[in-house]
Amino acid sequence: MKTSKLWILGVLNIVFLAVSLIFVDKLIEKGNDYNQYMHEHVKVLKFQDRLLNPEEWKLLVVGKVISSIEDTVWQKKLLASEHAYVLAKESYQEVERNGQYLLYLFFVLLLLTIIVYAGGNKLILALGGSLLTASIVYLIIGIYTPMLEIHAYSENLEIPLVIKFDKMSETADEYVDAGTEYLEELSNYMGYEIEIPKQNIAEWLDGYEYDHTIVFEGKMYYYYQSKSIKSIIELLFKDKNYAVAWAILSFSVFIPILKMILSFLLIYFPYFRTKKGFLMVLSVLGKWSMADVFVAATFLAFLSFHNMNVGIETSSTALLGMNFFMGYVVLSLLASTFIWLDTKKETKLKGYEMIG
Repeated sequence: MKTSKLWILGVLNIVFLAVSLIFVDKLIEKGNDYNQYMHEHVKVLKFQDRLLNPEEWKLLVVGKVISSIEDTVWQKKLLASEHAYVLAKESYQEVERNGQYLLYLFFVLLLLTIIVYAGGNKLILALGGSLLTASIVYLIIGIYTPMLEIHAYSENLEIPLVIKFDKMSETADEYVDAGTEYLEELSNYMGYEIEIPKQNIAEWLDGYEYDHTIVFEGKMYYYYQSKSIKSIIELLFKDKNYAVAWAILSFSVFIPILKMILSFLLIYFPYFRTKKGFLMVLSVLGKWSMADVFVAATFLAFLSFHNMNVGIETSSTALLGMNFFMGYVVLSLLASTFIWLDTKKETKLKGYEMIG
């Protein structure tokens, strides 16, 4: 089907956006549900409510002596944490399912674009427009959906409570010896000779100890973080880190939106391809093509932590928001490349000035 009418592309892209936003809304909702349930799961198992909980300590200590005593505090927490974790996993499965639907829609859009414009002189430009439209959807998800989660926890944490009687008896022997010497000196002073045999209790109790080690079953969380670009920006503004907040907001929201608007104008309105001021702005924005990568790097640096104590396990997981944000970066670069390939003669822009 040969055609050069770009209004058809506009209709295809509008329909794609309208349908995609339905799944985007559901995906963001379920992503926030996942974030909420995971925080509930971790909150129940935080060390403040376990290691510093006197009720759980009491049951664990007594349970070492009386085997029939069960740690009911831990059992309630285990049930609550497992329930929240199941709900979190169900929510994330919904996130992945909606993400797959969006991927299928994207392939349908590309296929329809190729079918409509195959054999025509606007195929490359149309592909650029479709890629640019899809990048809008990916950017929205990348901004509003959690990108990365980091855990720091201990599993089956052991608190050693070992009573070493031989060490205690060494101190006792010192006091006994001191008392014996005092009695002997006192008896000599009174004209009596009393010889008290010395007893070495430490030798009797050599190696004898009582192990009362306490084990906190399951996981105990010290740190958990799961945030989206949106929540990171809000947190930075709240903490008055304005420079970083404005940098992330500009590079992840303002500049991408401005680049998209200018690119759409370049696609649908040939008039702008000869306007120097317009092309100059687009050229300047093209030089910020690595800013999106900077946002991801800043996000990871914000959530990273160093010098973790030995014995504490750490793990990090890239969530779907990270994949969609990286998808936006790739699609926007490809879209800019296709647009430049089609309009380079008219705009006289170089590839590095256009791509971004």
